Amino acid sequence: MERCPVCGSALGVVRDKPYHYTESGLNVILIGITQYTCDDCKETFASIPNPEQLHTTIALDICKNKKALLLANEIRFLRKELGLKSKELAMAMGVKPEQVSRWENGKASISESNDRMLRMIYRASVEQPCSDISAKDRVISFLTSLPSKRKQINDSHVIELNPQEWMRPQTASC
Repeated sequence: MERCPVCGSALGVVRDKPYHYTESGLNVILIGITQYTCDDCKETFASIPNPEQLHTTIALDICKNKKALLLANEIRFLRKELGLKSKELAMAMGVKPEQVSRWENGKASISESNDRMLRMIYRASVEQPCSDISAKDRVISFLTSLPSKRKQINDSHVIELNPQEWMRPQTASC
């Protein structure tokens, strides 16, 4: 029998009760997981199998299914799941670190374009890598390589291609 880590008393098993997963910092309800409760100190504990995959599933749900702009806690969650510091995310997105801080603290709302960018960065980070370099590292490296200040000029960008460049089968660029 399991013992309570707080008071050492025996734990009772609770099944089929929804669990509010506050550990994520989001409003997540888990169904069908085993929970334990201590009758003496009233503490409750949940058995969370594979928390890394759980967090990936939560993040993908936010990216795919949330119809409104991301909220502060969702932005923070996605950044942490990417394993990035605020400054690193700011560099990848072409904004100042203070802007990421304002989004995460709820002092400013994320714009539509930055919301899309953050979702895209996360989605790309969980795609299967095509080499030993992860998709996240490829995306972050690409985005941080762009100059932070770009101007719009009337000189059109000229793209020169030879047939071998578009006739070969298309693969993910690594």
